[in-house]
Amino acid sequence: MTIQVIQEKAIDAIVIMSTAINNLRLYPPTNAMINQTIDRLLQALVAILDEHAPLIIAESERILIVAGEPAGTKYQERPQIRSIIELLTNLGIRSVSFEGGLVKEDLTAFLQALSLKPEDIKMEGGLQELLYRKDILHIRIDEKIYIAKDKDQQIVASIDVKDDDIVKFLMEMDPESADLEQIKEKTKDPEWISTIFQTGMKHLKEKQGSEPNIQLSDNLVQMVRMLEKITDPADLERIVHLVSRSVTEMDSDMISLFLSHDVRGIFGGRLFEEVIGNLDDDRFAAVADGLTDMLTAAGERGRMAGTSFDTLMNTDKGRILQSERQERAAREKEEQDKRLVFLNERVQGFLQGDENAFLDQHLITELPAISRELQILGEGRTADTLLEPLLVRLHSRNPDVRSRTAEILSQILNNHLADGRVDRAAYLTEQLTGWLRSETVFSMAYEKICLQLKELARTVLETNPFVEVNPILDILSLIQSGRSLKEPAMAVLAADALRELATAERLETLFQELHTNQQGKQKEAAHTLGRLGIAPVERLLDMLRDSDDSDERVRILQVISEIGVPSIPVITARIIMSEPWYVLRNLVYILGRVGGEAQAIDLAPLLLHENQKVQSEAMKSLQRIGGKVRAETLLSVLPKADATFKMSIVEMLGTIKAVGAVPALVALLCSKSSASMKSDLDEKICMALANIGSEEALPALKEIASSKGFFTVSSYKEKVKLAADKAIAAITRRKQ
Repeated sequence: MTIQVIQEKAIDAIVIMSTAINNLRLYPPTNAMINQTIDRLLQALVAILDEHAPLIIAESERILIVAGEPAGTKYQERPQIRSIIELLTNLGIRSVSFEGGLVKEDLTAFLQALSLKPEDIKMEGGLQELLYRKDILHIRIDEKIYIAKDKDQQIVASIDVKDDDIVKFLMEMDPESADLEQIKEKTKDPEWISTIFQTGMKHLKEKQGSEPNIQLSDNLVQMVRMLEKITDPADLERIVHLVSRSVTEMDSDMISLFLSHDVRGIFGGRLFEEVIGNLDDDRFAAVADGLTDMLTAAGERGRMAGTSFDTLMNTDKGRILQSERQERAAREKEEQDKRLVFLNERVQGFLQGDENAFLDQHLITELPAISRELQILGEGRTADTLLEPLLVRLHSRNPDVRSRTAEILSQILNNHLADGRVDRAAYLTEQLTGWLRSETVFSMAYEKICLQLKELARTVLETNPFVEVNPILDILSLIQSGRSLKEPAMAVLAADALRELATAERLETLFQELHTNQQGKQKEAAHTLGRLGIAPVERLLDMLRDSDDSDERVRILQVISEIGVPSIPVITARIIMSEPWYVLRNLVYILGRVGGEAQAIDLAPLLLHENQKVQSEAMKSLQRIGGKVRAETLLSVLPKADATFKMSIVEMLGTIKAVGAVPALVALLCSKSSASMKSDLDEKICMALANIGSEEALPALKEIASSKGFFTVSSYKEKVKLAADKAIAAITRRKQ
């Protein structure tokens, strides 16, 4: 593939890249359009890399360079090309290398990083640091640095080349293959070499904090090797002193990284010896520790770190350091043993259940610190044993004891979290979550633990908003929902905690997944939304109104039902707004699941709604709500209901055994009417009276059964008489 063809294909890829970056600033990376664009870009880059790897895109003096050559003039002014050049310039990036084996995950992470604001990238430590943290293997930043070239494609080493460009060249070029003749022309001036090295050190110091130290150490070693290559033997001594002094002026981490390279042979080994010799005792120890930390690194770096460490320890300083540390370790071990004896004696009474120990307020106050110290000293089993009597007292009948115990456990939990003891923190979190569920007395400890657990829930949601099981959210939701017996202050506290957790960004993420199931986490999103309190309800009701997907509507109804009592005001407000019948039916359905007797008044008008499905759902919800208000509500609408729905009301009154409804039912039974469905209604009334079982109905039923009597009613049909007979028998049996 010729350079021209490579450039043409690369320009097409850069145009797609520019589009992808712009889209990522507008849409989430899971968006289908984003995915398609990244797939196109990956396909374009892989096609090039199959023929020409690596593909290097660079910028020099705002000119785009592809595969080592400036792109044609016709490409330079294209908006997408200018946009990429501007982006690279703003980020201080000179080149981007795409290597064979490029995968979509690498490319997506790279594009997401570029889509960030420049100031955000700098706050993260620079683009190189971002890519380094994401372990991107096939995209490299500033692997190749391009400086000005003349018409013969040779590096210009004349006086016109800036020292900064020479420094970058020295840091990048392979000392074994570099043609340095032109640069060597300048080495006739010893001061120039010193200037170049000092300029290089200045560059490295400026980049500390914005680029990984490991990358800076690589650059430093490369530059030193190049200096060795170009330094005149007569100046060797002076350059070694200059370099060793500059290296030992760096922080200990950088010195350790420098020594973890294969540098023992540079300048005949003299540089390594001088660097070690220049370190004072404290710096020497810090560098040795840094090398120890790198011993487990993979490949050559770990091996060289081990070799350098052995060399350090075989010096006089190293032997003294080892001896001092062994003595210090022995003293510390002796002190630890004494301290453990003291701590064990201090808590013996407590562990044995001695009531005096529980009354020792000073000891009780010390328990969190004692537990932590035992963990640090390696006595985790004893520290865990301390929890057992505390957990027993957490469920004491005395609310003050429960509160004080919870406070201590809260402090121990904080210590576990701060010290990274995840398993122990999880266990204590479970215990305190259970206490929140069972505790019925509000206290300062209750408030503190509720807030503490809220922060833990926030951490979990930030890590994974689709977590399948979140006991803390479950408990907070239960408390605020009204489904558990709690003081009002507890419900308010839980509701406030959920409101803080239900951020706009988090809700958007959950609703997106609930609607699309794009990540296969629809069930988990619904579960979390159902436990975030009142915040999601308005949007859930909007989705319920607008959705034409029956499965989605069922999911939404379930979510709102799980939210519970707090959703009632929003639901009743929607009912007042007189939504379409199919929306009202769903609202009534939810009200029947989350409402109580107070909601009967909201259901009453809907029992007379013109749509039978709404009527039927209102009847079911009223039945589900329960309570004495059911009969009163049904009787209030009975005179206004049509014949068909009257029968449903009568049947419901019988089902709930509404004794107070007997006079009204008897009056309706004995009323004169020529309606076509009168006998059907009368039969239903007799059946309802039988279910209710009140003797108050017997006179009317007996009169109907014989079709004569003082009620002066007309003759009833046979099926009504039969129903009246059965009702009389049922009531009589109960009387006996």
